[in-house]
Amino acid sequence: MKIIIDTTCQLEPDRIKELDLGVVDYPLYLNGEIYPQCWDMPDWRKEKDAFIELIRNKNNRASTSGITEDELLGAFSRYKNEKMLLITQSHNNTRATRDTLRKVMENHPEFDVRVFDTEILASGVGAQALAMLLEAKEKGLDRDACYALLEKNRPNAYVVGVLYDLFYLNRSGRIGFAKAVLATAMGLYPMLSSTPQSGVLKAVGKVRNYKQANARFLANIKMQMAKAKSTQLTVNMAYVNGHDAECLQMKDLLEKTAGELGWRLHIEIHYSSFPLLPHMGPDFYEMGYVIGT
Repeated sequence: MKIIIDTTCQLEPDRIKELDLGVVDYPLYLNGEIYPQCWDMPDWRKEKDAFIELIRNKNNRASTSGITEDELLGAFSRYKNEKMLLITQSHNNTRATRDTLRKVMENHPEFDVRVFDTEILASGVGAQALAMLLEAKEKGLDRDACYALLEKNRPNAYVVGVLYDLFYLNRSGRIGFAKAVLATAMGLYPMLSSTPQSGVLKAVGKVRNYKQANARFLANIKMQMAKAKSTQLTVNMAYVNGHDAECLQMKDLLEKTAGELGWRLHIEIHYSSFPLLPHMGPDFYEMGYVIGT
């Protein structure tokens, strides 16, 4: 079995290779022109930082589009002699990818592929994949069992995060200029959340600093874990620039809580992938997690 994941998963190249995953890449655009990148390009961290500086410039516009037919066929062809399991971000969020997938699956029955829609975004995709991979390795699961486990975990997957560059949100049309100015002057930053199977990130409040945000994230996780009567938590965090400090502080909080409450905890922290940058902007951190059942 070959497990393939799309590049919204928020896993770094070395980790993807360690997990022996196949990858399908989302295309990236700057000012309407294709921007050259791939998930495992040389000096990927340096290249991402250069792109981040480009999108800080108010005169530049970054965007993505659906995974192309050629990209999917290339991946499927590489593993044509294996059973494949493709894990993707929410199809409601990327209908172009959904439609291309349907076309490829209909026109190429020679590929033995099952497609799993995580119905979530960003690091939530990677969190679902990690939760499945960890259990699959422990139990020796086949493809059908892995798919069933993904289905079981999907209603218990969440994404939260904080965006710092409100003027980027204004330029991308998500908030008004006056609101960006006022919130920045007051030192307020939006917290985002995606509830299970919604495929949408929404603002759920404002904070003045990441410690406030992380305290609220932790409180919600504790309530969700208690409600699910769960002791298993898989976390995948992603950041850009120097915002690893936020992730490390959240990691400390989770590890302390896990020790106190007897949770079985798995945490990973990764630098953001290219496809998330046009949507999240040049300054953010975010976290996907799956509550085991």
